[in-house]
Formats: sequence, C-alpha cells, structure tokens
Amino acid sequence: MARRIALWALAGALVAFLWFLYFTWLTYPAYHGGPGFEFSAATETLVNITAPVRPLLGRTFAITWYWSIVLNAAIYACIGLMVETVRLSVRFGQARLRH
Repeated sequence: MARRIALWALAGALVAFLWFLYFTWLTYPAYHGGPGFEFSAATETLVNITAPVRPLLGRTFAITWYWSIVLNAAIYACIGLMVETVRLSVRFGQARLRH
C-alpha cells in the first residue's frame, strides 16, 4: 500500500511539473517583451482540477513553482491514501452494506 501511495504522490508531482513546463513555455515571450497571454476558461478549469494546490492556496499566497510541485504531490498522496484505503476495504470484504 505504501508503494501505491508513493505512486500517487509521484503522479501528483509529475502533473504539477508538466503544468509548470506548459505555462513556462506559453508565457515566456510575455516576460521578455512580447505580448501578454490569456488562458482559456477550459485551461483554467483543467488546471484547478488536476493541480488542486492552485485553487486551495495559489489564489491567496504566492507559491513558487517548486513548492507547488511539493504541495501537489502531498495532496495527491492524501487522495491516494483515501482511495487505497477504500479499495482495500472493498477488496477484502470489510465494507459490506447491511440491508
């Protein structure tokens, strides 16, 4: 179970790092004298779903890219802990519905 949770954390770190690369690639010209860039609402929603550190803390506190990766990994690890706990209890029949 610990390996699965570690894989969840690794997936969270990878997702956050890929978003970092995507936004760095798109906004590089804006920081170097180019025109500004606006992100679509669909992109904003997708980021808020896949990188939960942004809607939770990113709008209130200035979070650097490396802390966002660490925090996103921690959030994914917590989600993984919940999912794996439920998965194990269902798999071994400990969670049964009583009628």
